[in-house]
Amino acid sequence: MTGAVHPPSSVLTDQLAQAGVFASGSPLAEVFRRVDRGAFVPAFATYANTPQGTRYRLVRRDVAAQREEWSAHVYADETLIIEVDGRPIIDALPDGVGGGRATSSSTMPSLMARMLDELEVDDKPRVLEIGVGSGYNAAILSEYLGSDRVTSIDISPRLVSDATERLARAGYHPVVAEYDGHKGYADRAPHDRIISTTAFTHVPPAWIDQVTPGGLVLVNIAGGTGGAMLKLRVGDDGRARGRFLPEWAGFMPARSHTPRTRVTVDDEGESGVSALDPSLVSEPAFAFVAQLATVDAHTVLRVADDGTEFLALEGADGAWAEVDTEPADGGFAVSQGGPRRLWSVLEATHAWWVANGEPDWSHFGVTVHAEDQWVWFQNPDGPRWPLT
Repeated sequence: MTGAVHPPSSVLTDQLAQAGVFASGSPLAEVFRRVDRGAFVPAFATYANTPQGTRYRLVRRDVAAQREEWSAHVYADETLIIEVDGRPIIDALPDGVGGGRATSSSTMPSLMARMLDELEVDDKPRVLEIGVGSGYNAAILSEYLGSDRVTSIDISPRLVSDATERLARAGYHPVVAEYDGHKGYADRAPHDRIISTTAFTHVPPAWIDQVTPGGLVLVNIAGGTGGAMLKLRVGDDGRARGRFLPEWAGFMPARSHTPRTRVTVDDEGESGVSALDPSLVSEPAFAFVAQLATVDAHTVLRVADDGTEFLALEGADGAWAEVDTEPADGGFAVSQGGPRRLWSVLEATHAWWVANGEPDWSHFGVTVHAEDQWVWFQNPDGPRWPLT
């Protein structure tokens, strides 16, 4: 069923067209014009500077004094936070301002359009979306393909119920279910396409089993340090192979009903000095290979008791490293311990990266088998790193 045309959606679509997101006469552009983003994002959070530091500030459509601000953001090419700490933004910020961890967002429309173009939907495939979010992307898919060819799942019961209600009000009735995205959705399999709007550390094997031969999987493969968007094609043998897309994009990490646990190791470690500048770990190209090398490690910038900043790496196995961000004595002070020397791993990885021309993610691809999966460099027979 076709949704109503809303002038603000036309403004947004025109902005995307002028930016070169849509080709001239693109059917997808007309779909974006017909689906009103505002119907799916009645409230969102912006960042606000407060005496307590940077926090979230609630912006609502139903508050008259905020209506113009709400419209300016919703009908712009912006990512909008709609959930914090697993709660809808209105519930998470009852006083209008607060903190927490963003757990869901309404994706930037230009990224949505690029992903749908990569998904190759002109032949009207059956699509499984991992991460319903606001429901806006499910509406775009339903408008383009027909609701009967769209399934969208999310681990958040409130996101599922809110998106289902908003989709129905807009005239769309895809299957929307509360489900762990790691498991795919066998009840509606086989799917011709799987598109994920959340990040995964690896390709869930269930997805490959649920996609028809020749079908596509589009997912952000990322961990606590870096990642990129991956496009896979499933073969007749049940295996999948593909490459990371040239244009970088990232999503919030997927949640699971069985979260990973981390081991704490009582180890004072060892200290030294490194020539590797820790600021490089925030550069997307090196962050990508750093993620491959450190696997499950999370990287975060912290502040010491004396006010100085340091980069911290923490592995699920208890491995850790702390690196000063300001050089001294000819290098950067490093402490590391646990079963792995994470910073030493990054130093060796950086040397390999430089020796191979400092490649970005587009030089890498992935092969997925039922038993294992790995990232490869340049070609499937090149150097490889396991995905776990």
